[in-house]
Amino acid sequence: MYVCGNLFSTHGMKSFSTPPVAFSVAFINEGSGVLQKVVVAQAGKVKSYFEEIDGVTLSQIVTLGNAKENGVKARFGHPNMCSSAMGTYIGRFRNFTIEGEKVLGDLHLDTVCRSSPGGNLYDYIITMANKNPDMFGASMAFIPAEPAEGPGEFPLVRIDELLATDLVDDPAATNSLFARDSFAWEATRFLDENPAMAAFIARRPDTILEFMLKYFSKTDRMKPEIFQKFKNLFAPLPDELQQSKAYDQAVELLEADHRDEIQKLESSFQTRIATFESQLQASKDQLQASAGQLEASREQLVVAKEQLATTIEKLATEQAQTAQYQQQISDLTSQVATLTDKLSASPTKVSSGDPQITVGHPEVKFGKELLSEMPSYLKDKLKKS
Repeated sequence: MYVCGNLFSTHGMKSFSTPPVAFSVAFINEGSGVLQKVVVAQAGKVKSYFEEIDGVTLSQIVTLGNAKENGVKARFGHPNMCSSAMGTYIGRFRNFTIEGEKVLGDLHLDTVCRSSPGGNLYDYIITMANKNPDMFGASMAFIPAEPAEGPGEFPLVRIDELLATDLVDDPAATNSLFARDSFAWEATRFLDENPAMAAFIARRPDTILEFMLKYFSKTDRMKPEIFQKFKNLFAPLPDELQQSKAYDQAVELLEADHRDEIQKLESSFQTRIATFESQLQASKDQLQASAGQLEASREQLVVAKEQLATTIEKLATEQAQTAQYQQQISDLTSQVATLTDKLSASPTKVSSGDPQITVGHPEVKFGKELLSEMPSYLKDKLKKS
């Protein structure tokens, strides 16, 4: 019989988890929430179980862990602890390496676990890692492959798929990360200490339900009204409710598995919205600026049209004045031509009976006037000469 750790169902497949290894961390960056070089697995005989982890197992863990681009999800406890995996997500393990006979990984806590249904797990885990690292450990959930024969008494663990690396309770501790007074802790401890019973229940889960119903129906440890509620828990649901419940569980698993991707998409979407809003605002500003420029251009066009109308009016006035000046120039030209013709004509001698009018050459008239005005002694002198 092959049993490795706690047996539980994931996505319809049977998967296993290793018992916790003592928590050990090389460095804690509280600001970024990164716990570097956490021990997640180690070689050797698996305590209380019938298998052994060797170097090949460690290599498979490193290869499968580093193959997951977004890292291996980490949870606060295994989902087999009578609780759903929803609300237990705490972050991702990345950068798996082998040092000696141990596999180390860096735990990147997600800020979402600050407000998980279980409280502020972010600060709680960092505080526990700093002050009480011996109170809890890491356990890997995986789907096993066919085990290999080992040199010793027990088969060697082989891994087909790595599902998660969880922080779990350390059964050897006197105090623990998880409440010891809960049914989850008691049931987990019982199954851990009785792997054969865990394997039997995994093969025949109906037997445990049948046993519990018969047990409580024949004792007075459970009140009748509570027993009826207990029976109703295992009563088959109508098809519609079963489908709805299966759908809700599938959504929870998808959200837990892809929380990082969802957050990245939401962040990318918000960034794109902010970019589009910024571009839209810039376009609005440009549009307003263009509208202002258009209005200014319209006002300039109106002014230009008014100036053009004034210019056309002035041009028409100047054209009329030019035509008037041309007419005046034409009239003056005609007058000049007439006067020129008159000047070029021969003088005409005029005889008149008017004794006051004497017509003759102007030189003769001038000589006579000169003699009349000349003194007598000059006249005598002129005569003698």
